[in-house]
Amino acid sequence: MTVTQAEQAEPAVIEEEAGRLEWIDPLADFNPPDDPNEKDTNAVIIDPYNHRKKRDTGDSTQPDPGLIASAEAIGIQTPPILRPQVGDHEGQLGVVAGQRRMKAARIAAERAVAANRPYRKVRVIIRDDLKGADDEVLVASMAENVHRRAASPEDDLETAQQLTLLVGAKRVPKARKAQLAAAIGRTPEELDVAAKVAKLSPEALDELWECDVELDWVEQADYDAVRDVPNALMKLEQAKRKDQAEGNTKRGAWRQAMQALRAEQAKAERIAKMRAELAEKMIPVVNWPYRWEYTSARPLDELVSAIGRPLTEAGHNETCEGHAAAFDPADGEVVWVCTDYKKHGHRLAGAPDPDDTHSPEADEKAAAEREAAREEARRVKTNNAAWRTAREVRQAFIVDMCQDKGEAPADVKDLVLTAILTGRYTYTHYVTADSGSLLAMFLKSEKLRHTPADEVAKLVKRTGAKRYWWLLFAHVAGMYEFEHMTDEAWRGKKDEFGRRKPIEPQTVEWLNFLRKHGYSLSEVEEETLATAQQQADEEAKRVAERAERDARWRRERAEADDTKQEAEDSQPDEDGEPGDQTDAGPAEDEPEDTADEPEDGTRADDGEQSAAEDE
Repeated sequence: MTVTQAEQAEPAVIEEEAGRLEWIDPLADFNPPDDPNEKDTNAVIIDPYNHRKKRDTGDSTQPDPGLIASAEAIGIQTPPILRPQVGDHEGQLGVVAGQRRMKAARIAAERAVAANRPYRKVRVIIRDDLKGADDEVLVASMAENVHRRAASPEDDLETAQQLTLLVGAKRVPKARKAQLAAAIGRTPEELDVAAKVAKLSPEALDELWECDVELDWVEQADYDAVRDVPNALMKLEQAKRKDQAEGNTKRGAWRQAMQALRAEQAKAERIAKMRAELAEKMIPVVNWPYRWEYTSARPLDELVSAIGRPLTEAGHNETCEGHAAAFDPADGEVVWVCTDYKKHGHRLAGAPDPDDTHSPEADEKAAAEREAAREEARRVKTNNAAWRTAREVRQAFIVDMCQDKGEAPADVKDLVLTAILTGRYTYTHYVTADSGSLLAMFLKSEKLRHTPADEVAKLVKRTGAKRYWWLLFAHVAGMYEFEHMTDEAWRGKKDEFGRRKPIEPQTVEWLNFLRKHGYSLSEVEEETLATAQQQADEEAKRVAERAERDARWRRERAEADDTKQEAEDSQPDEDGEPGDQTDAGPAEDEPEDTADEPEDGTRADDGEQSAAEDE
């Protein structure tokens, strides 16, 4: 029998329980205790059969910052599922699915109340049919978590890129842009680089996937810009961990690492360009050795000709077959060398004449002194370059500080007043083109480059009184940077006699002040503080030793004076009696007045005394 199409049975359609929609106040109704064993008496609790549990390690129930930001921006868009409870929790509702969303909503509400802003309730689905159906709840809760799969990074980037285009086309205000970014768990800065990150090569994405720390879109874009620098990813990972360990939300260590990597990249590009120019001139390039003593080559500035004349690059290139170039790893600059100075008749500058008799020990000592001088010169070059690199990051941090819209903290006011009242800078020297450009940089006003009075007056007039302190801080910051953070600041300036002075206390004060406000010091700045502390300790030790020597000298001098006095006191007087009795005054049995004593030494009252004795 043939069944017609009309006679075929309709497929069965099952309608599941949809539940009912309710609104939950995340502050009044939901506040799970930290201890899972503590009884929760709130209107909404975590269902006992919820698949996700709070663990001592690997806690997966806490919302991440992106989810919290999204809850603050647009609320919870996907309703959590709740069911009525039974037994000890009768009358309460249990969260079957969505406890992270509920916790994010509560945190967002707490922040809103703290900021005196309104907060959102959470729309939830209540499944009355699941009341008492623990097995179904357990399966449903686990299924939601097991089968849920996150979108791919490429999908996220493509969506963000589209959102960026829409935001740009509509010229969305900054506040709205920040809200949209927070809704997808990102920042406005990340939206700005979404298009750039979307173009990352597969190789770059693979490297980022292998990172031990997760990089956001801004950091991924930064890495892509310097990924050709050796060990770039490792250095950036270390910087990210340092920022996380220090709680630095301003990417302090990251900025320092990126600036150093950009400097390395620029140096590599400069070397590549110079290599090409040297190749055109057919000048060979030799590798920079670990120690020049182990090679036959030497830099020209360490050599003289056979008759003792200095060697120049031009002259050596024309007359010597050993002419070559090397790149100093400290700064990437070209160093002209002779590949075999002995073979080509040169000798080391300052070395003894070959005809003179000298000992091998003297040669070794001279070679060690040359290597020490070379190492010190290389250290100075390296630290100079690092100091200049750190300056860019530090001054960018100061720019951010000066844009603060709120009231300046007390220590900023103290610094400003102390600097001004103690006259720590000479105004006529400070207000120059260079320092004026610092003031313009910190306040983001090119019109202040030469600090004209009319522009300053306009700036003050349009600045609210609450921000006056930040204007003064920008002025004082320019003074510190101009006077106490020069290229030589990391090792101390020279005095008028050419002697190196200790690191200035103002340099130490300024670095410590900025670090207190969230600035992440670079390696050379950390080294500067350590050196300054060592110098201070050594100076304190010298002062203590000097004070001890002075005290010891005074004690010895006092003891010597006492000894001398005792010796003088112990000498007998003219009558053969100890001299100290003469100084001690008259004896008890002698009259105090001796003015009538005869010159022959007899006493006038001897007769009277004899008579008294006879009686």
